[in-house]
Amino acid sequence: MKKTLLTFAAALLSAAPVWADEIKIAVGCPPVPACADWVYAEDLATSLREAGLEATVFTGGALGKDPEIVDQLSQGLLQVGLTNFVMISEVDKNILGFLAPYMFDDMEHFFRATQDTESDLMNGIRASMEAQGIRIAALTGLGGTMGIFNAKKPVTSVADLEGMRLRAIDSSQIELFKQWGVQGAVVDMPEFAGAVQQGIVDGYFNPPVVALIFRHTEFLTHYTDLGAGTPFRSALMSADWYGGLDDATRGIVDAAVAKANANNRVWTAGAAKAEIGGLQKNGVTISTLDADALADFAARSQAAWDVLMPAGSVEAFRALAEATRE
Repeated sequence: MKKTLLTFAAALLSAAPVWADEIKIAVGCPPVPACADWVYAEDLATSLREAGLEATVFTGGALGKDPEIVDQLSQGLLQVGLTNFVMISEVDKNILGFLAPYMFDDMEHFFRATQDTESDLMNGIRASMEAQGIRIAALTGLGGTMGIFNAKKPVTSVADLEGMRLRAIDSSQIELFKQWGVQGAVVDMPEFAGAVQQGIVDGYFNPPVVALIFRHTEFLTHYTDLGAGTPFRSALMSADWYGGLDDATRGIVDAAVAKANANNRVWTAGAAKAEIGGLQKNGVTISTLDADALADFAARSQAAWDVLMPAGSVEAFRALAEATRE
């Protein structure tokens, strides 16, 4: 009898759903509607809860900074995390091609290339991350394409950048700025406001949402809409956790991810339309480029592609961009 009870208990334990434990979703930003990561996380958590799973969103970096989040994911200590794309680039530099200025026309073009099309590029990046214990759920949008913010004057051509210095996220972006004829300085985001006040930099190259979220519009009073570069974040999952789910639970997670991805795509388009108005409401002067100035920026940016991504992948990205262009 004792053996029978133990066997029965073991069977119950082995049949217990893996998802009985809480699904933790880590987000670095605060719970504000302008933050794409938080919106995505809440969409994902809502779908999981509606399917009967327990899911909790932790905001404001409560579970650690991006490197710590990725480390927890790789060890199976955390289920889902929204992070900067830099976390992927530390494993596979090919991811940088999806950010390269003027590689993709707009965010919808980016989504066609990363979500609607099977490519060796994305599959290779996924495999690289899987080898580190990380599964890519999505490359998520956060608004419109990138432009130049500065605290000095309107910029409507490359010539207008003369004498300025822009904040760079790394040395490769400094190489891009050199092609534009402008100096760059690597500055961590937490130190950016002070760097502007001290005259170390005059602005940065970013999507509009960054200035709105961090309230940099208080001193970055000029924005030039370059339409350059498709900014994205990454939704990552623990590969060990995902691989250990039973078929039914994995199906629920897959469906929740698919819904969050679709919602993010719609949200990104809406955010892009609202951002310029948001900047203007905050007193930022908006500048656009005429056809010649735009062509000049595009040509100079493309000359830096083999620095912004592994040189050997440029032609593969060109082919993917052309195949998904409408």
